[in-house]
Amino acid sequence: MPKYLSAGAVVLALWVAVRSGEPWTGVFPGALIAVLALADYWLWERRHRPWHDWTVILLLLPAIFAAVWIGVGGLLLDVTRSHPDRLLFEVGPGIGLVGLLCTLIAYHGRHYPDELR
Repeated sequence: MPKYLSAGAVVLALWVAVRSGEPWTGVFPGALIAVLALADYWLWERRHRPWHDWTVILLLLPAIFAAVWIGVGGLLLDVTRSHPDRLLFEVGPGIGLVGLLCTLIAYHGRHYPDELR
């Protein structure tokens, strides 16, 4: 599942970076998310897919912040867009990225089933 969640996050983040046309609310946060999602998956695979790895989890927190910024940054910085463009390049992808990244963190944060609590 992390392979597909990571791939989805990278593709959506790159789509925002390429198509948004706004450096501070699209290009930079989209590229950052793509890099962090790829690094996160690479590290998780390199460590042999651990059940609960804080480094892998914490690596995605800045990506979630960047995804929220994609969703609200244009509003806060008063980027001029039509309503359909705002939904297409900011709000929709921002919400989608937050969902993908939070699900990915939840997967990485799971505990081994036989682990004592």
